[in-house]
Amino acid sequence: MLLLTLPLFACTEPLPTQGSFSVLSYNVHGLPSVITGDDTPDRMLQIAPLLIEHDLIGLQEDFDDANHQALVADAPHAFQERFSAEVEDSRAYGSGLGVLSMMEIVQAEGIHYTQCYGGVSTGSGDCLASKGFQWVRLSLGEEEIDVLNTHMEAGGGDEDNAARLSHAVELTEYALAQAGDRSVVVIGDTNLHGDDPDDLEPLQVFWDAGFEDVCDILGCAEPGRIDRILLRPGSVDLTPNDWRVEPWFDPDGVPLSDHDPIAVDLAWSTE
Repeated sequence: MLLLTLPLFACTEPLPTQGSFSVLSYNVHGLPSVITGDDTPDRMLQIAPLLIEHDLIGLQEDFDDANHQALVADAPHAFQERFSAEVEDSRAYGSGLGVLSMMEIVQAEGIHYTQCYGGVSTGSGDCLASKGFQWVRLSLGEEEIDVLNTHMEAGGGDEDNAARLSHAVELTEYALAQAGDRSVVVIGDTNLHGDDPDDLEPLQVFWDAGFEDVCDILGCAEPGRIDRILLRPGSVDLTPNDWRVEPWFDPDGVPLSDHDPIAVDLAWSTE
C-alpha cells in the first residue's frame, strides 16, 4: 500500500481591511468624596455599565484603586492599560489615566509631564497628581494606529499656561517620534479652551503637528470644549462620522462627573 503524506495548510481568515469603532474621552472626577462633595464610589458604579457602549476609551482622573475596580467591573474590553505610577513619592496620586480597548493593544507606555504648577493652596493643585499621557499602539487589520490619552495642566495663571504649553509640546513631539507613518488619535482632558487667548499657542502646537479636532472636522455644535478627540492622518484612513456629548446622568438628573463624556464614531480603512 502506498501512503501519501500531504502537506497541511493552516486555514486562516483574512484580516479585515475596514471597519468602525467608537471612541470616548471621559474625565470621571475620581477624587475622594471629601473633595468631590458627592459619593464618588457610587458614581463609579453608575458609570461602569455605560462604558460598555464604546470600543476605545480614554479615562482621566481615575485615581483610586478601589474606584477603578468598580469602574471597569462591567467592561468587556479585553485590553486594558492603567497608568497609575506616581512621578515621585511626594505626589498624592498617579496620573489617573486609563485606556480600555476592544482592539488589541500591542504596545503601551506611560509618560509623566516634566512641568506642573500648584499644590494644596496654590494654583489648581496639579502637582498633587502625576499628570502625563499614555501611549498605546492598537492593531487594526494588517496595520496599526497610535493612541495617546492625556490630562493636561489646569488653571489660568501664568505658571499654568507655561506648563500647559510644555505639555502640548512634549505630547506632540513624543507622538510624532513614535508614529512614523501611522495614524494617531489623541484622547483627553486638554484644559485648552477654544475661546481663551492664552490657550491659542498650545492649541497651535497640535495644529502644527498635523492634528485636527474631530469637533472641528464635523463642524459640531459645541466647539472649543476642553475634552477633545484629535486625529492625525497616516497609513490607516480614519474618517469621523459623528461627534456627540453622551447624556450620562444619575437618576436625579445630576451629571455623573463634572466633565461631560465626549464620544466620536470613526470609520477606518486600510485599502
